[in-house]
Amino acid sequence: MSTIIAKILSVFFLSTVKFMWAPGTALVSGFSFFETILITTVGGMTGITFFYFFGMWAIEKIEGIKSRSKFSRFQNSPKKVFTKKNRRIIKIKVSFGLIGLIIITPALLSIPIGCVVAAKFYRHNKLTYPLLLLSTFIWSLFLTTIVFYIKSNW
Repeated sequence: MSTIIAKILSVFFLSTVKFMWAPGTALVSGFSFFETILITTVGGMTGITFFYFFGMWAIEKIEGIKSRSKFSRFQNSPKKVFTKKNRRIIKIKVSFGLIGLIIITPALLSIPIGCVVAAKFYRHNKLTYPLLLLSTFIWSLFLTTIVFYIKSNW
């Protein structure tokens, strides 16, 4: 009984951060098709919920600290420095937009990164969070189907 719980928890927690690998791990752990969809979907949705709302909270706190800084009132704003990370994030936003970000977030872009980017740029759009959840379910169906198809034809 405890090994089953350990397997469920390992697939669950894997799907909160590295969603793409969770269906294969569930298959190796001996779960059925529907069990895999259930565990990976719930795990992915848990990860999206945590990282999206944590990202919103963290961004609001950081922006609040920046706006209250005593030096920001007396000095000209410093020139923004664009790092590789900043360029990559802006490129994702400009190239894909909200729908593109939602499509690539669970599987191709990790859940933590995708949710923080969505919280940064699209937190005022009421559809962002529900679309992230829907995308997780669709990716779970898709990846689980591929993994079980490959297993049956191997």
